[in-house]
Amino acid sequence: MSGSRVLILGYGNPGREDDGLGPALAERCGALGLPGVTVDSDYQLNIEHAADLSGYDAVIFADASVDAREPFSFGPTKAAETIAFTTHSVSPEAVLAICQDSFGPPPEAWVLAIRGYSFEFAEGLTDKARENLDRAVAFVKSKITSRKEQQMGSCSASKKTILIIDDDPDIRAAVRIILEAEGYSVGEAAGGEEGLKVAEKIKPDAIIIDLMMEEVDTGAQVARKLKDEEFAGPIWMLSAAGDTVQYNLDQRELGLAGIFQKPVDPARLVKTLKSKLAGG
Repeated sequence: MSGSRVLILGYGNPGREDDGLGPALAERCGALGLPGVTVDSDYQLNIEHAADLSGYDAVIFADASVDAREPFSFGPTKAAETIAFTTHSVSPEAVLAICQDSFGPPPEAWVLAIRGYSFEFAEGLTDKARENLDRAVAFVKSKITSRKEQQMGSCSASKKTILIIDDDPDIRAAVRIILEAEGYSVGEAAGGEEGLKVAEKIKPDAIIIDLMMEEVDTGAQVARKLKDEEFAGPIWMLSAAGDTVQYNLDQRELGLAGIFQKPVDPARLVKTLKSKLAGG
């Protein structure tokens, strides 16, 4: 998302519970007053939105999803090779294609799919969907802010590699989305021994380890081995709120930079990494 003029386009029906996640995200982001950011919302995408895109450098299409990974999925998209739509449904790719056909090159585009759970005819989001929305808003704010900082000359994170060691593929995917959106290169491992091997192979600048994997203190064991092997980068531990083992950890003895609570707060994660890795 390299451009300075960004459109956040949320769509969905607020009268059908979690189907209102897209418009809710647009409203929340609009209230943040982010410079260079415009928000808009509608019940569904339509061909007229192609004209709206033409004045922007980047666009985020935000919608509810019944099958996205929690709390949301985020990724780039581009104009469809052929324009196809119905009177009731126009995809982001079709909108981009119409924009390209009628107004010239479309903006850089991303799709943000926020996980929803109930779509009955009633107003208001479910509690879990609201939690996902909170994390999506924090993610969008962090992503846009970081891009603005890069345009002003701050150092890029693209040279940094982060290794995530966690036996939960959904956690790894969620953290990967956050980090890759910030320009980091991301490695993954599903367990302690695999993590040590991957660390040796990719030589990460920083490592994030789940505390409890194969065994209760697997994360702590991996941290000790990394320290013994003289790993010089910062190491953070991932811990669920109920992990009482974390209170017995000696962060200094393990060489930890800190502990991130699950679910990971995107804004705090990015801010912490940038602060620790700045200038490297």
